[in-house]
Amino acid sequence: MVDVVCSAAPVPSERLHADVTVRAGGTALNAAIAAAAAGATATLVGRVGTDAAADLVSSELEARGVAATLARDASLATGAAVAFATGGVVAMRGANARLSVDDVPVTLDADALFVSGFALFQDGSAAAAQAAIDRFRGRWLGIDVASPRLAAVAREAHFAPPAGVTTVLFATADEARELADAEPEQAARTLAQRFTVACVKLGAEGAIAASGDAVVRARSDLVEAASPFGAGDAFAGTLLAALAGGISLEPALEQACAAGARAAADEPS
Repeated sequence: MVDVVCSAAPVPSERLHADVTVRAGGTALNAAIAAAAAGATATLVGRVGTDAAADLVSSELEARGVAATLARDASLATGAAVAFATGGVVAMRGANARLSVDDVPVTLDADALFVSGFALFQDGSAAAAQAAIDRFRGRWLGIDVASPRLAAVAREAHFAPPAGVTTVLFATADEARELADAEPEQAARTLAQRFTVACVKLGAEGAIAASGDAVVRARSDLVEAASPFGAGDAFAGTLLAALAGGISLEPALEQACAAGARAAADEPS
């Protein structure tokens, strides 16, 4: 997608001057960039339009060292999200909504696969996201819930990853409550019964991860949030890269929290 961040929000009928940032974004892209920054070789699979926004996405990926398998949609624009200083976000799925099974490589041979809930739990792209899971030939599968609204869909979903795949669930505190009817730590413990690792992201308070009977916590130095996009995605991409690289859960969680803090502060990876 393309993310547009406005440093102020006008009142109705007002025209105002403020800082506006336009850049490539979206959950999967942010996670792939973070994984590459953590030392992994990363490839993004997705769908964009044939517009200038698609060219922005491609050039940003190239500049960050991320390979891309991007289908081009001739009739739908590249997805976009606009965030305002008031905290509101307006999003358009665009070509993302038509990600198809044919857009996904026949085999995904990698150490880790990250799948966004915006693809997996929404109509139009769900079959393609499931195909990615079915075609994955690696060990670590990360699934991001994406939003509290989609958590209701995820709650009813039945995950059947290929044999030998280790599953990692990423959820915010609100998403975890929706999934498990519990506060973050107990939610992580409950979700760890369905997934090998359950991570609950707590914003400035860091994160909790549960695996089996073990629960670990980590946090990074507090930062002043400068970007409404990307912190949780950077967390996920970094954690998956660390786990796939053989790092144990607690230090991997610490690395992920640090990456999330840098993304929230809008610092370069």
